[in-house]
Amino acid sequence: MKNLQHQGYSEWLVIRCQQGEKTAFNDLLEHWHRRFYLYALRRLGDRDAALDATQDCLLSISRGLQNLADPAAFPKWSYQILERRCVDNLRRTLRDREVLQADDGITDSGIEEQDALNSRLTVQELLATLDPRLETVLRLFYLEELGIEEIAEICALPPGTVKSRLYYARKLLAGALQDSE
Repeated sequence: MKNLQHQGYSEWLVIRCQQGEKTAFNDLLEHWHRRFYLYALRRLGDRDAALDATQDCLLSISRGLQNLADPAAFPKWSYQILERRCVDNLRRTLRDREVLQADDGITDSGIEEQDALNSRLTVQELLATLDPRLETVLRLFYLEELGIEEIAEICALPPGTVKSRLYYARKLLAGALQDSE
C-alpha cells in the first residue's frame, strides 16, 4: 500500500510539473532527493561523489521532465539517469586511480576486502564485496523495489541477464553469510 501511495504521489507531482507548476517540481525533488542520494551513496561509497551524481541526476531530470511521456515511468526513467551518472563517476574515479597507480607504481592488493569477509558482515559490507554489476541489480530489486523489466531497461540488459545476476548475487551473499557465522 505504501509503495502504491508513493508511486501515485510521484505521478501526480510529475503531471503537475509538466503543467508548469514550479512548487510541484520542488516537491518532486524534495520527495526523491533522499532516495537518489542514498542509492548513489551505496553505489559509489563516497559522500561527495554521491552528492555530485545526485545533483547531476536532478539537473538532467529538470531538463527532460517535460519530455517524459508516461508519468508512471518516472521512477524507472529517473533511476536510469541516476545509474548513468553513477557509472560516469565510477569511470572517472577508475581513470584517476589508474593514473595515480601508474605514477606511483601502487597496486590494489584487496586486503581490506578479505578482512571484511573474515569478520561479521553487515548488509552494506556484503553488498560492497560483490561485483558492482551484481550489487546494482540487487539494490534496484530489493532496496528500490523495481521490477525485472525496469531494472533491465535501467541497466540496458536483457531481462534474463537481470534474473541470472539476481540468482548469482543471492548465491554469493548466502555463501558469504555462512562464512561469516
